[in-house]
Amino acid sequence: MIKKVVLLLMSLLLTCEIVLSQKKIVILYTNDMMGRLKGEPAYFINRDFPPPLGNAASCATYIKEEREESMKKEYSVVLLDAGNCFGNPQVGGLEIGKTVEFMNRMKYDACAIGIYDTRLGEDILLDIYDKTSFPWLSANLKAKTRNECIGKLYKTIDCEGVRIGIFGLISEYGPIWVEKKIDKQFLYEKEMTRAEEMVSLLKENGCDIIVGLTNIGFVHDSLLADSIAGIDIIIGGGEGRGMTKPFESAVNHTIICRTYGNLSSIGRLELNIDEKTRKIIGYSGENITLFTEQYPPDIEIKKLIDE
Repeated sequence: MIKKVVLLLMSLLLTCEIVLSQKKIVILYTNDMMGRLKGEPAYFINRDFPPPLGNAASCATYIKEEREESMKKEYSVVLLDAGNCFGNPQVGGLEIGKTVEFMNRMKYDACAIGIYDTRLGEDILLDIYDKTSFPWLSANLKAKTRNECIGKLYKTIDCEGVRIGIFGLISEYGPIWVEKKIDKQFLYEKEMTRAEEMVSLLKENGCDIIVGLTNIGFVHDSLLADSIAGIDIIIGGGEGRGMTKPFESAVNHTIICRTYGNLSSIGRLELNIDEKTRKIIGYSGENITLFTEQYPPDIEIKKLIDE
């Protein structure tokens, strides 16, 4: 009997030690917003009686709730976007400005440049970058006239001793999706080549976890995950195809995730990090549909959108 009690106590102590040696990091992510800030009916749920979505205003509520929870339970929250923030280039400066203001208020940590974003043209993109409080990332997009990168190559974030390296990637097939007059402004470099270079660069910079914000589509995300070792997480965008749960590459164990776009949902990826190795030892993820009933619209963001 005493032997069983001792074994039970030892087991409990070992469990406590394992839990205490872990860090928790939550990554919230969006992709393919397409400027869809206003709430709208969720016809994809029920065509006859669609429940209302809050889009940006409900997204703000969710983000604020997660950050409040992180303060109580002492874990880090990172907020990222995988590009295509702006939809129709004809919507005008007012709607573009509201998207920028929404992202600034939510304090995004980084955003990838998407194909639809490049349709605005180089001058408008550079003006947008000057107005945002976070970096726009792309490792393989350059201005043709200057042969310089549009946006930044990468960003690093330190979360309680864990260094996260984040790089952006845009589809090398950009010319197919943009007008010729816009295509002349940009050079789209090879996805695989630049991704491999970024992994090496981020490792040289001491990054423990590497995240790719990719605007290349799910099929290319899967190829990237299987082809390039060292990318821990891919947050994808580029085609409006979402995932309810993360997908793990069988080859390199890269975690791939994305939302359904149009700000109908927000993604949440919870990472368990080994405190000694600073590597991912477990994860869970979900795609949260932004129903107004569950996440009442944030008053300040709703006012911004309705102005």
